[in-house]
Amino acid sequence: MKIRHERPMSDLSFQVRAPLGLDLASGETVTIESWSLKGLHFPLAQGELPETAVLSIPFQGVDIRFDVAFDIDHDTQFLSFKGLTGRQRETLAVFYRSILSGKMASTEEIITSLDTPVDLVPMEETEEEKAEGTKGKTPRSLRAFFSVLLYLLVSTFVVWTLGKGIWTRVGHVDIQNARIEAELIPHMAPEGGFAKRILVSAGERVEEGQTLIEVSTPETSAALSEVRSRIGILEKRLAATKAREAELQSVIAERRGRLARAMDTGPVAERTRLSEVLADFDRRISAEHGPLFEAHAAVQRELNLIEDELRRLRRQRGTLRAAADALHIIAAKTGHIREISALPGQYLQRGHVAIELESAAKRQARGWLDQRMASALHAGMPVDVTISRGGAPEILSGRIENLEAGINPELSPDFGMTVTVAFPNLSADVVRTTLPHHMPVDLSATRHWVTNLETRTQSLLAFAGD
Repeated sequence: MKIRHERPMSDLSFQVRAPLGLDLASGETVTIESWSLKGLHFPLAQGELPETAVLSIPFQGVDIRFDVAFDIDHDTQFLSFKGLTGRQRETLAVFYRSILSGKMASTEEIITSLDTPVDLVPMEETEEEKAEGTKGKTPRSLRAFFSVLLYLLVSTFVVWTLGKGIWTRVGHVDIQNARIEAELIPHMAPEGGFAKRILVSAGERVEEGQTLIEVSTPETSAALSEVRSRIGILEKRLAATKAREAELQSVIAERRGRLARAMDTGPVAERTRLSEVLADFDRRISAEHGPLFEAHAAVQRELNLIEDELRRLRRQRGTLRAAADALHIIAAKTGHIREISALPGQYLQRGHVAIELESAAKRQARGWLDQRMASALHAGMPVDVTISRGGAPEILSGRIENLEAGINPELSPDFGMTVTVAFPNLSADVVRTTLPHHMPVDLSATRHWVTNLETRTQSLLAFAGD
């Protein structure tokens, strides 16, 4: 334990008898007759001791009032001042010291000045109050600098934002509800049938007229199979008949050669008769060789019948084959297979979309614009196409290719203009791999005078650089 002796402070210990008023929270006013800078004695007859009140100093007909709070000592009925501000403490000290020095005295219910002039109560902050107020704060000059800097930044941001918005509004035309569109061609089954073979795969490039899916029906397949079987049988008969006809033709040629040699080498008297025999043989009226000629004629008739039947069956086969080919799904245009929605052996009803083909035509951006802006756009107008790639915006160059008035339910239910934007600087493959179908984009068409202004500005900058 450390014991320290401090001398009493007279300013806090001496009690003065001068009237003070104490306005309680209940509305009652209590007169205090004994007080010091430390506190005051509350009259015993006044009941409960207050924690807060309004202290009034009656000075020559004028009341000086301020709020006070107390620490209560219930044993002695003494109320100690708590939390007085510097100005309140200085005001109370002026009256306290003046009464002790005799410059002021109590006259009935007021305090009267006995000597003039009386020290004025300082109403401005003391040095201690100024130091306490600025303690732990940034210097005023630095705060002023940061305030001015903040105002400049906010003003620059507002001016830049508004100016950019006004420039965009005046110099550009925004096209609404824009998105990337590819020319998709659905390929449907022309008639009901089974997917016999799927000849392509997703992503594969196909040419116009190429067979994509072979479709067949049991009836067509059976008829075509029967015709092909009959043709095969007849072709075998035709080959055998042709072999017999060739054999008989060889026999006929051998016999004619023998007659001709006999006529050439025989006696002269016999040559006339042999010559007539050879002529009858050539006219096929010789009775001796009649069976041979009849056999050869029969084979030729059979050969003609087989060939006629084959021609008929082949025509029938061609018709059935054309009917079977008509069931196949054929590429309507050159392009890439986007989606296959059929399986091998699956039955496809008529109108069933089996394949979706994207044509080789370059993908385009398409948007909608109010008809009142019709005069603001024209074909060939440059357009900034903004897309999002990797979380960052990217601007591509485009040009208006077509303007069409009407209603496009996919873009807007209102009557307006459908704006088609092409990408002249990008190849079809780059557009197809970079811009997915139905990808949302922002289209902003640049007005003609803005383009001219930018061109002239670039020319001037290039000239100044040179």
